[in-house]
Amino acid sequence: MTIAVQVLSFAIFVVVTAYAVRHYRFLWNRMFERQDRAYQDLAGSYLPSVTVIIPMHNESRVAAGVIEHLVAADYPQELLQILAVNDHSSDDTAEIINAVAARYPNVTPVHRTDPGEARGKTEALKTGTAMATGEVILVFDADYRPGRGLLKRLVAPFCDPGVGAVMGRVVPSNSAANALTRLLDLERAGGYQANLQARQNLGLLVQYGGTVGGVRRSVLEAVGGWVPHLTEDTDLTLRIYLRGFRVVYVNIAECYEEVVQDWAARTKQLSRWAVGHNMVMLDYLGPTLRSKVLTPRQKIEGVLLLGVYLAPVMLLAGWIASIYLAFVSSGWFLTVYTGILGSLSFNAWGNLAAFNEIGSALLLDRRTRSILLLPLAIFSSFAGMWICTGALMKTVKARIRKTGLAWDKTPRYTQDAAPAPAEPETSR
Repeated sequence: MTIAVQVLSFAIFVVVTAYAVRHYRFLWNRMFERQDRAYQDLAGSYLPSVTVIIPMHNESRVAAGVIEHLVAADYPQELLQILAVNDHSSDDTAEIINAVAARYPNVTPVHRTDPGEARGKTEALKTGTAMATGEVILVFDADYRPGRGLLKRLVAPFCDPGVGAVMGRVVPSNSAANALTRLLDLERAGGYQANLQARQNLGLLVQYGGTVGGVRRSVLEAVGGWVPHLTEDTDLTLRIYLRGFRVVYVNIAECYEEVVQDWAARTKQLSRWAVGHNMVMLDYLGPTLRSKVLTPRQKIEGVLLLGVYLAPVMLLAGWIASIYLAFVSSGWFLTVYTGILGSLSFNAWGNLAAFNEIGSALLLDRRTRSILLLPLAIFSSFAGMWICTGALMKTVKARIRKTGLAWDKTPRYTQDAAPAPAEPETSR
């Protein structure tokens, strides 16, 4: 038993070390190396026709705001089609989008009301795509608030025919609401400002995140369209790369979202992401390793990206293994040494690397006071371990039983949030 635990502990340590090296590599790149500005010198010059699809289900609190912001965008309205897709809402969403659309000729309300049709975000995207007229399809969630210049920034990379999709940066608009929203603000900063931008700089796999981004319509058709999935965005990302196209991250294309404000909603949201991501891992791990179009570095990144929601589970398992070894090892010195080495190793390599990445993002954003909140991120880290462990069990159960998984709608907390903050003029 002890030998088995030692082998498991060593294997986990190797994997956690790989993720730690990845985090520190990204940190170094963002702080000291050349930055890719993602074709932003062409923002405003390259203007393809664009269709924006906004999937909505019971979004009466925020439905009008996202449409108003898009209509106010600094983009030629004759090239912009906005489709507000109401997916079986039971509140006033339909009436609200009808009223807003009546004021703008390029806004079309789309109502999915047939009781027999499939529901969910992917189905809403399919309906919108079938009506789309634009060369580029952009997607926004209903609670997002794009700035005036965002669309020009997002579509600029499509000037390159090798670009299949783009992704912008997500910034919480309600970060001051409570402790949880402040922690999620730190997470978003590290994930976008440091992690995604570094992957863009290094030519690794950039993930399309399902909102504040979009896909070239011809590429979407070439890879098989939208696939029903809890994480249709991750699924699409892998299909795009495996067909020889790439995703571009535009760090300066900032869009403002409302993050969840209570732990119950956070638990459901993170669990849904983790289960969906794990499902994609099971489907695409083999094709990623066998791919003839991905470089060896991209394959390594692809494996680490697909396993990202397993890393917290491995950290938890590593801590449990180190505690077990500390108690069963013979001799007081070996007991103390094993316990300290195990806990510090998993903590330093696993958590500290990610925290440093967040710290670098806050420095780049010139938010030095927010760095004082970093020690509190350990609490969200612990929560993530338990949630991701439960999500892994759900994934295994769903695969064995070959059953689908229900979508948990994210709650809204504000009523048509205030206009988005001013956009940054520069972004490192």
